[in-house]
Amino acid sequence: MKPEGAFIAERTVAMHCDELAARKSAAPDPLRELELLGDTLPALLEKRLAKLCTGAKVSVQVGKPTEQEGDSNQAGAEDPLLESMIAVGRKKAILTASLPTSAVLRFVDLALGGNGWTYKVPEGKLPLSAKLMFGRVQQVLVSVLAASLDLPETTFVQLGDSDVGREAKEVLSSCKRAVLPLQVSLGDDEPWELSFAFPGPSFAAIFEGKDTPDTDGQAGTRLPSVNPARDPFGGVPLLVRAVLVDMPIPVSRLSMLKPGMVLPVSVARSVPLFAGDQVIAHGNVGALDDRAALQITQTSNFKENENAG
Repeated sequence: MKPEGAFIAERTVAMHCDELAARKSAAPDPLRELELLGDTLPALLEKRLAKLCTGAKVSVQVGKPTEQEGDSNQAGAEDPLLESMIAVGRKKAILTASLPTSAVLRFVDLALGGNGWTYKVPEGKLPLSAKLMFGRVQQVLVSVLAASLDLPETTFVQLGDSDVGREAKEVLSSCKRAVLPLQVSLGDDEPWELSFAFPGPSFAAIFEGKDTPDTDGQAGTRLPSVNPARDPFGGVPLLVRAVLVDMPIPVSRLSMLKPGMVLPVSVARSVPLFAGDQVIAHGNVGALDDRAALQITQTSNFKENENAG
Protein backbone atom coordinates (compact mmCIF):
# COMPACT_ATOMS: atom_id res chain seq x y z
CA MET A 1 0.00 0.00 0.00
CA LYS A 2 1.47 3.28 -1.10
CA PRO A 3 0.71 6.49 0.82
CA GLU A 4 -0.88 9.26 -1.16
CA GLY A 5 0.76 12.68 -1.09
CA ALA A 6 4.13 13.86 0.29
CA PHE A 7 5.31 13.90 3.85
CA ILE A 8 5.81 17.40 5.25
CA ALA A 9 7.77 18.02 8.43
CA GLU A 10 5.89 19.82 11.18
CA ARG A 11 8.86 21.95 12.15
CA THR A 12 12.44 22.75 11.20
CA VAL A 13 15.07 20.36 12.45
CA ALA A 14 16.99 21.91 15.38
CA MET A 15 20.31 23.50 14.46
CA HIS A 16 23.00 23.96 17.08
CA CYS A 17 25.82 26.47 17.13
CA ASP A 18 29.45 25.35 17.15
CA GLU A 19 29.75 25.90 20.92
CA LEU A 20 26.81 23.59 21.68
CA ALA A 21 27.72 21.01 19.05
CA ALA A 22 31.38 20.77 20.10
CA ARG A 23 32.56 17.24 20.66
CA LYS A 24 34.14 16.09 23.86
CA SER A 25 37.77 17.13 24.12
CA ALA A 26 40.12 14.61 22.57
CA ALA A 27 43.60 13.83 23.85
CA PRO A 28 45.83 16.88 23.30
CA ASP A 29 48.36 16.79 20.45
CA PRO A 30 51.74 17.48 22.11
CA LEU A 31 53.47 19.23 19.21
CA ARG A 32 50.42 21.32 18.33
CA GLU A 33 49.90 22.36 21.96
CA LEU A 34 53.55 23.40 22.28
CA GLU A 35 53.34 25.42 19.06
CA LEU A 36 50.42 27.34 20.56
CA LEU A 37 52.29 27.73 23.84
CA GLY A 38 55.23 29.10 21.88
CA ASP A 39 53.02 31.87 20.49
CA THR A 40 52.75 33.55 23.91
CA LEU A 41 55.95 32.62 25.76
CA PRO A 42 58.54 34.81 23.94
CA ALA A 43 56.91 38.19 24.63
CA LEU A 44 56.29 37.32 28.29
CA LEU A 45 59.83 36.03 28.76
CA GLU A 46 61.42 39.09 27.13
CA LYS A 47 59.50 41.44 29.40
CA ARG A 48 60.14 39.58 32.66
CA LEU A 49 63.71 38.43 32.07
CA ALA A 50 64.63 42.03 31.23
CA LYS A 51 63.92 42.95 34.85
CA LEU A 52 66.76 40.65 35.94
CA CYS A 53 69.35 42.49 33.84
CA THR A 54 68.45 46.16 33.73
CA GLY A 55 69.85 47.87 30.65
CA ALA A 56 70.33 44.75 28.53
CA LYS A 57 67.92 43.92 25.75
CA VAL A 58 66.43 40.44 25.96
CA SER A 59 65.40 38.65 22.78
CA VAL A 60 63.57 35.30 22.72
CA GLN A 61 62.99 33.16 19.63
CA VAL A 62 60.88 30.01 19.82
CA GLY A 63 62.15 26.84 18.19
CA LYS A 64 60.31 23.87 16.70
CA PRO A 65 58.74 21.53 19.29
CA THR A 66 60.03 17.97 19.23
CA GLU A 67 59.33 14.65 20.92
CA GLN A 68 62.28 12.96 22.56
CA GLU A 69 62.80 9.49 23.97
CA GLY A 70 63.92 9.47 27.58
CA ASP A 71 66.16 12.05 29.20
CA SER A 72 68.12 13.24 26.15
CA ASN A 73 68.81 16.69 27.65
CA GLN A 74 72.08 15.81 29.33
CA ALA A 75 74.33 18.38 30.93
CA GLY A 76 77.51 19.24 29.11
CA ALA A 77 80.86 18.97 30.88
CA GLU A 78 81.97 22.54 30.22
CA ASP A 79 78.61 24.24 30.70
CA PRO A 80 76.29 21.96 32.68
CA LEU A 81 72.55 22.46 32.54
CA LEU A 82 70.58 23.74 35.50
CA GLU A 83 67.22 22.00 35.69
CA SER A 84 64.11 23.19 37.47
CA MET A 85 61.34 20.69 38.21
CA ILE A 86 57.92 22.28 38.53
CA ALA A 87 54.66 20.68 39.66
CA VAL A 88 51.75 22.25 37.79
CA GLY A 89 48.05 22.55 38.59
CA ARG A 90 45.93 20.77 41.15
CA LYS A 91 47.06 17.36 39.86
CA LYS A 92 50.70 18.44 40.32
CA ALA A 93 51.77 17.26 36.89
CA ILE A 94 55.52 17.70 36.51
CA LEU A 95 57.44 19.57 33.81
CA THR A 96 61.09 20.57 33.67
CA ALA A 97 62.82 23.75 32.56
CA SER A 98 66.54 23.73 31.80
CA LEU A 99 69.13 26.34 30.90
CA PRO A 100 72.94 26.43 30.89
CA THR A 101 74.87 27.51 33.97
CA SER A 102 76.56 30.23 31.93
CA ALA A 103 73.17 31.90 31.33
CA VAL A 104 72.59 32.33 35.06
CA LEU A 105 76.13 33.67 35.51
CA ARG A 106 75.48 36.23 32.74
CA PHE A 107 72.42 37.45 34.61
CA VAL A 108 74.53 37.80 37.76
CA ASP A 109 77.26 39.70 35.92
CA LEU A 110 74.76 42.09 34.30
CA ALA A 111 72.94 42.65 37.60
CA LEU A 112 76.27 43.66 39.20
CA GLY A 113 77.02 46.17 36.45
CA GLY A 114 79.16 43.98 34.22
CA ASN A 115 78.92 43.38 30.50
CA GLY A 116 77.66 39.82 30.79
CA TRP A 117 80.99 38.24 29.86
CA THR A 118 83.15 38.59 32.95
CA TYR A 119 82.28 35.27 34.53
CA LYS A 120 83.70 31.78 34.81
CA VAL A 121 81.69 28.58 35.02
CA PRO A 122 82.62 26.95 38.35
CA GLU A 123 83.65 23.30 38.48
CA GLY A 124 82.03 22.61 41.84
CA LYS A 125 78.98 24.14 43.50
CA LEU A 126 77.41 27.36 42.28
CA PRO A 127 78.31 30.51 44.22
CA LEU A 128 75.56 31.94 46.40
CA SER A 129 74.92 34.82 43.99
CA ALA A 130 74.25 32.35 41.16
CA LYS A 131 71.95 30.25 43.33
CA LEU A 132 69.92 33.32 44.25
CA MET A 133 69.75 34.40 40.61
CA PHE A 134 68.67 30.92 39.51
CA GLY A 135 65.86 31.15 42.05
CA ARG A 136 64.72 34.43 40.50
CA VAL A 137 64.86 32.93 37.02
CA GLN A 138 62.71 30.02 38.21
CA GLN A 139 60.14 32.49 39.54
CA VAL A 140 60.03 34.16 36.13
CA LEU A 141 59.56 30.80 34.40
CA VAL A 142 56.69 29.91 36.73
CA SER A 143 54.97 33.27 36.16
CA VAL A 144 55.18 33.10 32.34
CA LEU A 145 54.04 29.47 32.26
CA ALA A 146 51.08 30.29 34.50
CA ALA A 147 50.09 33.18 32.24
CA SER A 148 50.54 31.16 29.04
CA LEU A 149 48.69 28.09 30.33
CA ASP A 150 45.97 30.24 31.90
CA LEU A 151 46.47 28.62 35.31
CA PRO A 152 46.69 30.24 38.76
CA GLU A 153 50.31 30.86 39.68
CA THR A 154 49.53 29.59 43.19
CA THR A 155 49.05 26.06 41.76
CA PHE A 156 52.71 25.91 40.62
CA VAL A 157 55.26 24.36 43.01
CA GLN A 158 59.02 24.37 42.49
CA LEU A 159 60.26 20.97 43.66
CA GLY A 160 63.92 21.96 43.69
CA ASP A 161 66.29 19.42 45.23
CA SER A 162 63.64 17.94 47.52
CA ASP A 163 63.09 14.21 47.98
CA VAL A 164 59.91 14.49 45.90
CA GLY A 165 61.82 16.25 43.12
CA ARG A 166 64.59 13.65 43.03
CA GLU A 167 62.10 10.77 43.06
CA ALA A 168 60.00 12.35 40.30
CA LYS A 169 63.11 12.98 38.18
CA GLU A 170 64.14 9.35 38.49
CA VAL A 171 60.67 8.06 37.58
CA LEU A 172 60.18 10.40 34.61
CA SER A 173 63.75 10.18 33.24
CA SER A 174 62.86 7.27 30.95
CA CYS A 175 59.54 8.70 29.75
CA LYS A 176 58.95 10.08 26.28
CA ARG A 177 58.68 13.87 26.45
CA ALA A 178 57.56 16.80 24.35
CA VAL A 179 60.17 19.58 24.34
CA LEU A 180 59.77 23.25 23.48
CA PRO A 181 63.17 24.97 22.88
CA LEU A 182 63.67 28.74 23.00
CA GLN A 183 66.75 30.73 22.02
CA VAL A 184 67.46 33.58 24.45
CA SER A 185 69.88 36.44 23.79
CA LEU A 186 71.04 39.00 26.33
CA GLY A 187 72.18 42.14 24.55
CA ASP A 188 74.62 41.25 21.77
CA ASP A 189 75.65 37.95 23.36
CA GLU A 190 75.42 34.62 21.62
CA PRO A 191 71.99 33.01 22.25
CA TRP A 192 71.60 30.20 24.72
CA GLU A 193 68.84 27.62 24.89
CA LEU A 194 66.04 27.52 27.43
CA SER A 195 63.88 24.42 27.07
CA PHE A 196 60.65 23.22 28.62
CA ALA A 197 60.12 19.46 28.71
CA PHE A 198 56.74 17.84 29.33
CA PRO A 199 56.95 14.10 30.15
CA GLY A 200 54.20 11.98 28.59
CA PRO A 201 52.30 11.20 31.80
CA SER A 202 52.23 14.87 32.74
CA PHE A 203 51.37 16.36 29.37
CA ALA A 204 47.72 15.30 29.24
CA ALA A 205 47.15 16.44 32.83
CA ILE A 206 48.53 19.91 32.08
CA PHE A 207 46.76 20.47 28.76
CA GLU A 208 43.48 18.63 29.38
CA GLY A 209 40.41 20.80 29.04
CA LYS A 210 41.98 23.07 26.45
CA ASP A 211 40.14 23.78 23.22
CA THR A 212 40.39 20.69 21.02
CA PRO A 213 42.21 20.95 17.67
CA ASP A 214 40.51 19.69 14.51
CA THR A 215 36.97 19.73 15.97
CA ASP A 216 35.53 21.30 12.82
CA GLY A 217 37.17 18.82 10.46
CA GLN A 218 40.12 21.05 9.54
CA ALA A 219 43.52 20.11 10.93
CA GLY A 220 44.92 22.60 13.37
CA THR A 221 41.67 24.62 13.65
CA ARG A 222 40.19 25.23 17.08
CA LEU A 223 36.69 26.08 18.11
CA PRO A 224 36.36 29.57 19.59
CA SER A 225 36.49 29.84 23.36
CA VAL A 226 33.09 30.13 25.01
CA ASN A 227 32.24 33.49 26.57
CA PRO A 228 29.25 33.18 28.95
CA ALA A 229 28.53 36.90 28.59
CA ARG A 230 27.82 36.56 24.86
CA ASP A 231 25.47 34.58 22.65
CA PRO A 232 24.46 31.81 22.53
CA PHE A 233 24.71 31.51 26.30
CA GLY A 234 24.52 35.15 27.41
CA GLY A 235 20.77 35.46 26.88
CA VAL A 236 19.77 32.18 28.54
CA PRO A 237 17.72 32.95 31.72
CA LEU A 238 18.62 30.98 34.84
CA LEU A 239 16.44 30.81 37.95
CA VAL A 240 18.53 31.50 41.05
CA ARG A 241 17.47 31.42 44.69
CA ALA A 242 18.97 32.78 47.89
CA VAL A 243 18.37 30.54 50.91
CA LEU A 244 17.95 32.81 53.93
CA VAL A 245 17.34 30.01 56.40
CA ASP A 246 17.43 26.25 56.30
CA MET A 247 16.27 24.70 59.58
CA PRO A 248 14.89 21.33 60.68
CA ILE A 249 11.35 21.30 62.12
CA PRO A 250 9.77 18.17 63.62
CA VAL A 251 6.89 16.67 61.67
CA SER A 252 4.73 16.91 64.81
CA ARG A 253 5.16 20.68 64.87
CA LEU A 254 4.57 21.04 61.15
CA SER A 255 1.29 19.16 61.56
CA MET A 256 0.11 21.86 63.97
CA LEU A 257 0.93 24.87 61.83
CA LYS A 258 -1.79 27.51 61.77
CA PRO A 259 -2.09 31.23 60.99
CA GLY A 260 -0.61 33.39 63.74
CA MET A 261 1.97 30.84 64.87
CA VAL A 262 5.50 32.30 65.20
CA LEU A 263 8.54 30.30 64.17
CA PRO A 264 11.86 31.74 65.39
CA VAL A 265 14.46 31.75 62.62
CA SER A 266 18.10 32.73 62.53
CA VAL A 267 19.29 34.15 59.20
CA ALA A 268 22.84 33.13 58.38
CA ARG A 269 25.41 35.88 57.96
CA SER A 270 26.57 34.31 54.72
CA VAL A 271 23.58 33.44 52.54
CA PRO A 272 24.16 30.91 49.72
CA LEU A 273 22.97 31.73 46.21
CA PHE A 274 21.93 28.69 44.17
CA ALA A 275 21.50 28.05 40.45
CA GLY A 276 19.75 24.69 40.42
CA ASP A 277 21.56 22.63 43.05
CA GLN A 278 24.90 24.41 42.49
CA VAL A 279 26.08 27.09 44.93
CA ILE A 280 27.39 29.91 42.76
CA ALA A 281 28.01 32.59 45.40
CA HIS A 282 27.51 33.76 48.99
CA GLY A 283 26.38 37.16 50.20
CA ASN A 284 24.97 39.34 52.97
CA VAL A 285 21.29 40.25 53.16
CA GLY A 286 20.45 43.96 53.04
CA ALA A 287 18.08 46.43 51.40
CA LEU A 288 18.22 48.41 48.17
CA ASP A 289 15.47 50.80 47.03
CA ASP A 290 13.05 49.44 49.67
CA ARG A 291 13.61 45.92 48.46
CA ALA A 292 15.53 43.02 49.96
CA ALA A 293 18.94 42.62 48.32
CA LEU A 294 21.95 40.34 48.48
CA GLN A 295 25.45 41.80 48.48
CA ILE A 296 27.83 39.21 47.00
CA THR A 297 30.83 38.56 49.21
CA GLN A 298 32.24 35.41 47.62
CA THR A 299 31.89 33.53 44.35
CA SER A 300 32.33 29.79 43.95
CA ASN A 301 34.96 28.03 41.91
CA PHE A 302 33.03 25.50 39.81
CA LYS A 303 36.09 23.42 39.01
CA GLU A 304 36.92 23.06 42.71
CA ASN A 305 33.32 22.04 43.40
CA GLU A 306 33.50 19.40 40.67
CA ASN A 307 36.77 18.03 42.05
CA ALA A 308 35.34 17.98 45.56
CA GLY A 309 32.31 16.05 44.31
